[in-house]
Amino acid sequence: MGLRNRVRRTSNEPGDDISTILLSALDCVLNGEKAVYASSDLTTGRRFYELLRKSDARTPEDLRAKIGDKMYRRKLFEPNSLAANAFARSLRHRLGGSTLVIAPAPLTVQGWSQKQYLEFFETLIRTRVQAVYLNDGWQYSNGCTFEFAVAQEAGIATFDADCEPIDRVRGVHLIECAALELEAMGIEPIGLRRHQAMVTATNKPRSPFDKVNSR
Repeated sequence: MGLRNRVRRTSNEPGDDISTILLSALDCVLNGEKAVYASSDLTTGRRFYELLRKSDARTPEDLRAKIGDKMYRRKLFEPNSLAANAFARSLRHRLGGSTLVIAPAPLTVQGWSQKQYLEFFETLIRTRVQAVYLNDGWQYSNGCTFEFAVAQEAGIATFDADCEPIDRVRGVHLIECAALELEAMGIEPIGLRRHQAMVTATNKPRSPFDKVNSR
């Protein structure tokens, strides 16, 4: 089963029309070109795991319950968003100023689940992106590791924050190190392990039955 089929939404699921509109609006900016995608942690990552440790929490839901929604945004999402946007700006500058760089942090769709955001950005990466650049610490982020897996399967070039290439082997190693570190803290990195397995699977021969079995 291919990665794309693992996360594909069913047709006519709420949010499909919004995704189509968003992609169409982006096409007006791209005008036939492909952009660079600046992947950065938003709802997980090192800041998230540090909050878990300090709050003696084990899951995002547990963390929200302990510190409250307002503090959750102030301590996690807002600083992560600022860092993500700064990364996208610096990347545009480093690439010469004329390259279109997509920053995912500003996108807010009321009612969307995390799964819908991931599905939208997967489609965007597969169809409208020429390269994915990953911010420092990306290997601790569920979203970033997913986007790395998508890019690897789609054959899209991946780079770190210093614009150095990240191939499959290096990417798997970085995710492995991050997962081991979290496990040593008593945290089960389910998302990281899942995406690590997805990246590893991209190097395996495809079965002719994959498409049939994935339906």
